[in-house]
Amino acid sequence: MLGILRVLTTADENVLLEHGKKMHEFARVSSITHCIPNQPNGIYNDESEQEANPQIIKLAKWMEEELNVDAITISCAADPAIEECRAAVSIPVLGAGLCGAHTACMAGRKVGVIGITEESPGKIIKELGEHYHSYAFSKKLRKTTDLFAEDAKEELINVARGLIDSGADVILFACTGFSTIGLKDYFVQYLTVPIVDLIEAQAIAYQLIGQEGGYQ
Repeated sequence: MLGILRVLTTADENVLLEHGKKMHEFARVSSITHCIPNQPNGIYNDESEQEANPQIIKLAKWMEEELNVDAITISCAADPAIEECRAAVSIPVLGAGLCGAHTACMAGRKVGVIGITEESPGKIIKELGEHYHSYAFSKKLRKTTDLFAEDAKEELINVARGLIDSGADVILFACTGFSTIGLKDYFVQYLTVPIVDLIEAQAIAYQLIGQEGGYQ
C-alpha cells in the first residue's frame, strides 16, 4: 500500500483523497492519504516550504510506524523535505516532481515544463538534467483556485504550444492541480507530444514497488 502525503491541509475528504482516487483509476494503486497540519494554502513559496518541512518529516515517520504502507509519496511538485524523509524512514519515499521528471525523460529529450509559479521547482530541473528544455507559466493563473476559471485550459494549452514551438518534445506538468482539472485529457485532444501528469507519474513509479488494490 502506498502512503500519500499531502502538503495541503484540508478536512474535505473529496480534496484529501483526490490524488489517491486518480492513482487508483489510472493504475489500480492501493493507497491511504494523510495531510500535514497548519498549511491550508499548501506550499507556495520558500517560506511556506520551510514551515511545512518539519511536519512533512513527522508525518512520514508516523505513516511508516503506524500504517501498513510499503512506500510513501510526497504528492507535491516541489518534493519538499524528500531527502530528509528518505533519511528518516526505512521505506522508499517518492515525490511528485521527481517521478514526473523521470517519466518525462523516458518520453522525450527536450522537456518543456509548465506550472503556475514564476520558476519551475528546483528539484525538477535538477532531475531533468540535460533533458530540461524550458519552463513557462501563465500570468493569469498563479494560484490553484485560478485553474477553475472558464478559460484556464485554453490559456494553459497556449502556454504549452509556446514550449512546443520553441523545441520541446514532451510536456511535464509542475502542478498537481492540473490533474484536478483534467488538463492532460484536454491536452491530448490537441497536442501530439507526450504529456506527463504528476499524479499518474507517481502511480507509475509505485507500480515498480507496490501492490494492487483500493484506496482509503
